[in-house]
Amino acid sequence: MKRIAILFLSLFMIFSLKSVGQTTIPLPNSSFENWSTGNGYSVTVLFFSLPVYDSYTYPTDWNFPTYPVNEEITYSGMNVNVNTDLPLLKVVDVTTDVPNGSHAIGLQSFMVSDIINPSVYSMAASSLDSTIVSSVFPTVLSTGAVNTDNLMPMVDELTSQYDSLSSPLTLFADMDLDSLIDGGIPLNGAVPGRLTGYYRYTSAIGGDRGGVLMLGSKYNPATQRREVVGGGYTTELTDVDSFTSFEVPYTPLSEIDSTAEYVEPDTLVLMLISSATTEPQQGSILYLDRLQLWIAGADIVEDTCSAIFNLTVNSVDSTHAELSWTYEGEPDHFEAEYGLQGFELGTGTQVTVGTSTLPLSGLTPDTDYDVYVHCVCGATLEGDWAMVSFHTDTLSVIPEDTTHTEDTTVVDTTGIPILTTQPLTIYPNPAQGRCVVQFEQELPSAVRLYSLNGQLLMEAVPTKETMELELPTAGVYFLVCEMKSGVLTRKIISQGR
Repeated sequence: MKRIAILFLSLFMIFSLKSVGQTTIPLPNSSFENWSTGNGYSVTVLFFSLPVYDSYTYPTDWNFPTYPVNEEITYSGMNVNVNTDLPLLKVVDVTTDVPNGSHAIGLQSFMVSDIINPSVYSMAASSLDSTIVSSVFPTVLSTGAVNTDNLMPMVDELTSQYDSLSSPLTLFADMDLDSLIDGGIPLNGAVPGRLTGYYRYTSAIGGDRGGVLMLGSKYNPATQRREVVGGGYTTELTDVDSFTSFEVPYTPLSEIDSTAEYVEPDTLVLMLISSATTEPQQGSILYLDRLQLWIAGADIVEDTCSAIFNLTVNSVDSTHAELSWTYEGEPDHFEAEYGLQGFELGTGTQVTVGTSTLPLSGLTPDTDYDVYVHCVCGATLEGDWAMVSFHTDTLSVIPEDTTHTEDTTVVDTTGIPILTTQPLTIYPNPAQGRCVVQFEQELPSAVRLYSLNGQLLMEAVPTKETMELELPTAGVYFLVCEMKSGVLTRKIISQGR
């Protein structure tokens, strides 16, 4: 019975499509950008309201299964009737590190006790179906209505065969799909090729996994039934920390059953399962984004450009940072833009790179930065922007040590060598609004002058052994020089003019 209750919910997750595009069939709210709010439900006890469940959010254009509750419970010696369709879902609106747009969704496996008010649940649990109370369910969504009375007798058989596409196709092949599912995705002459998307997965204990099942069907006037003629299946959405691409190919039933005739589907049903196992784990979450249904023979990169994945700040110090990322396909190059945290795209510093590594220099110490990166494919096609933030280190001053006569270096916590010998001389120091820097051993590749609060005042590339510095007001300044063997930082004191 436990398996019956589990797949009873799993098979509700159905998407619908509206029209056929050039290479893809559009899915409604396929990147989960739009969200709605469902109302909570309460019962009145004497003069106050007792909540059964709170309001909840869900992606717009998606439905979800409900469990009909019409039970009488005892509360403070009173009989109270609870009569509602309990929404069976726990979803997360994900807004950070998503591969497409601003949102993704997390579907979490749960127990009924997770969604009902604890005080109500403690009173109502004994009245509910024991299988429902003790089971862990996947969160599911749908754009088609499932006839649960007809589905229930099939559930146990299907749940015990989570291993290959042939099992569900064979199970559905000899029945009228309309008796189970009201609606579907009209294909309008298009033949589905594959479903693609991005996912990450977190199993509560380990070993749980998400799954995808799609069923192609066509109405047979001879039998007056909507028959399953193909589909696709995967249960390999396993634990992964960052969004990863996945693909489910559509396979005609004739390629699995040699006795079946090849038939092109006219309707498609998609089902996503947050825990595609016979023992779902409470708290396991399947995250999904950017679902696309491709027409058979369409090239997946024909009208799309890869998103940026795993945008990471590998290292950062007071004036430098290095970023890297992963991607798919073969974009021509990458475009990046960076600036102070909160800047608007188009107003920052723009950089073009040919590899998936971005070195940044000349940054202001002790400052928050945002960096955006996206792929560029051809003359007009661009991928979605990914963004990451970081904070540069505060400038640290290495005291001048006139007792050393040999060149020595130390390494700071970022791994960058910091020179502790004297490859330069500053005079006078303290200064009277102006000083001279004498480079003793080599010319630095860059020289930057910062105020005490980290503001960049001057940046230059020296071409001779001496350079003159203007110190605008009295105060403390930091001179940062990039040498071949490391970064040299010196403090300058100005007593004003």
